[in-house]
Amino acid sequence: MNNLELVPIQNSLGVDVKRAEIKKLIMTRLNELNINLPNYRNSNEFLLLILNLIEHLVIKKNKISKKELALEIINDIFNLTEIERNNVDSNIEFLWSNKNIKKVSMWKLFRCGIKELFFNKKKE
Repeated sequence: MNNLELVPIQNSLGVDVKRAEIKKLIMTRLNELNINLPNYRNSNEFLLLILNLIEHLVIKKNKISKKELALEIINDIFNLTEIERNNVDSNIEFLWSNKNIKKVSMWKLFRCGIKELFFNKKKE
């Protein structure tokens, strides 16, 4: 009876664990893309990709600050200076105020789920 997953993780520790999981998923996705990351240091398109990934993964119940998570991920990738961090911060505000950050629609998620249900069974 050594299953330690039975002990619940709650409150701020739970938020930190969920934040680390989301950050790991996003970093894994960025590595899967096989792009030369230094070329996208000042790219709003790359920033928007990260923000959309965060929007897709974070729910209100998690109590995670999406903006702080985005800044943390960008800083981990590029090692930003304080001026660059302020610039990224203002770019996030601009993208948010112009409603460029979008969640994946429920219809698209439904279609992908149905496709996986029917077409992935043939591979087994």
